[in-house]
Amino acid sequence: MAAPANVAKAKGDALWDAAKEGNTAQASRLLDAGAPLDWKNAAMDGATALVAAASGGHKDTVELLVDRGADLEAKDGGGDTALVAAAFGGHKDTVELLLDRGADLEAKHRDGYTALVRAARDGHKDTVELLLDRGADLEAKDRDGYTSLVAAAFGGHKDTVELLLDRGANLEAKDEDGATALVRAARDGHKDTVELLLDRGANLEAKDEECATALVRAARDGHKDMAELLLDRGADLEAKDEDGATALVRAARDGHKDMAELLLDRGADLEAKDEDGATALVRAARDGHKDMAELLLDRGADLEAKDEYGATALFLAASRDCKDLVELLLDRGADLEVKPRYGASALFLAASRDHKDTVELLLDRGADLEVKDYDGATALVRAAYRDYKDMVELLLDRGANLEAKDEDGATALVRAAYRDYKDMVELLLDRGANLEAKDEGGATALVRAAQDDLKDLVELLLDRGADLEAKDKV
Repeated sequence: MAAPANVAKAKGDALWDAAKEGNTAQASRLLDAGAPLDWKNAAMDGATALVAAASGGHKDTVELLVDRGADLEAKDGGGDTALVAAAFGGHKDTVELLLDRGADLEAKHRDGYTALVRAARDGHKDTVELLLDRGADLEAKDRDGYTSLVAAAFGGHKDTVELLLDRGANLEAKDEDGATALVRAARDGHKDTVELLLDRGANLEAKDEECATALVRAARDGHKDMAELLLDRGADLEAKDEDGATALVRAARDGHKDMAELLLDRGADLEAKDEDGATALVRAARDGHKDMAELLLDRGADLEAKDEYGATALFLAASRDCKDLVELLLDRGADLEVKPRYGASALFLAASRDHKDTVELLLDRGADLEVKDYDGATALVRAAYRDYKDMVELLLDRGANLEAKDEDGATALVRAAYRDYKDMVELLLDRGANLEAKDEGGATALVRAAQDDLKDLVELLLDRGADLEAKDKV
């Protein structure tokens, strides 16, 4: 008669614990006492005792369980068989035993990797060699498209890579991201592995799915020694990724100054542009990399280069509130009033984003307070609309026109009233704003506030003397 479920569970879990610890004698006693051989431990992802013993490399315990008839192909919740689990841990002797007993060499984990791919990824060279000797598929791929070679290169396991190449692994096999072993190794900074792959004839200009070569990847991740090696081997300095960025543009964008210096020393084009029309300087400025911008300027970068939207380095630095970078660009002679395609200036953009220190610097350098954007708004009107009280005060202190109007005819006061910014309205009135200024629809601040039933604001405006009889054009 079958043991009650709770008894079977207790015995099965005890067997699992003994197997996990490699306690062969205890496992034997438990089996003799009726412990279920292929019990799956729910608390341990459904692993059987055999998988548990194999993952720990407990060969004697594995042998006992197999001798007693354990299911060689039982999988845990992740899809590990005993063989895959043993290979994962680099337990060569256990792998050998399981293979001798008939374990499936090509069994796959839930993520698609075989014992060979898993062992290669972790650099278990002896285990890899054994699996190859037994006929493992060199080109089997996991869910990410990694072959054993790509997996080993990804991990930087040079000796394992060498073994796989000696056995005939495809040097140009690509993973799901289109990366070859060379691109993977370069991306992760494994110089010795890259050197080996190049010695074996790897394609220097192979590209992943983002069209990035090994050099572009190395530049992107700041692996200077790697880039130097690739350049020494003849890598194309001007190769572009899917965004049209060269290695220099990528290095500049990510602030890798030493990398940029190397690339420039090797002759990289300072004015190469990505698909957005941005040069290395423009990208460096957009991301706030002052030291990078300084290097590029010292090397002769065009200070007024524009991206496809017409934005210069100064404009983009101001938008990010990078005051030190803005100061550098101004010291080098950047045009204060250059406008991108959508209007505005560096000052306008900084004000519209509440970057007070940057605005103050730009004003000190003579920026035009009354520049308008494509909506006809000045910096003051935009700051009022966004309720940037300190910014509005600064702009007014510097002489901004209180009555400037946007394309809808709205002054800063009318815009603040639209938005129910009571404190802003009060500030503007204290500074002398025209209470009866009208927008294109003929509405005053009071009319707009009343239309939107903004009672507190209506009360404030009336207290300040707003005309109760004012009417809009409707």
